[in-house]
Amino acid sequence: MDPLKIAKQVAELVEQEADRRGISVTFCAIDAHGNLILKHRMPGANLISIEMSERKAYTCAALPVIKTADMTLLARPGESLYTFASVAGGRYTVLGGGVPLRIDGTFVAGIGVSGGTTEQDVEIVEAAVARLGQVNR
Repeated sequence: MDPLKIAKQVAELVEQEADRRGISVTFCAIDAHGNLILKHRMPGANLISIEMSERKAYTCAALPVIKTADMTLLARPGESLYTFASVAGGRYTVLGGGVPLRIDGTFVAGIGVSGGTTEQDVEIVEAAVARLGQVNR
């Protein structure tokens, strides 16, 4: 399994999904060791999307059992992940758009999408991952 090849496939699917919605985003993939595999910024994607896509991907690489969108409610005051976003120098985030990517049960990368609203980022990354499963059957 080649993580770079898979990341390139996902980046292409993310770009197609974002184009369909008329949104410019940045895609990022991070391996299980916290190393960058691929970062892909569409023309017109806002500056903050570059950093946020990486934070979303890094979060899912560090904690590959949960999507960032599913962490949001757990990060409220008094909840189990309340301090999570403040550790590691702010490298983690609980904003939706990050997904741990698994293929046949094997973790490939934490991936993150940023550039739209949180809801759009979630829709784009989840649609791309679903399409990846269809492409690789």
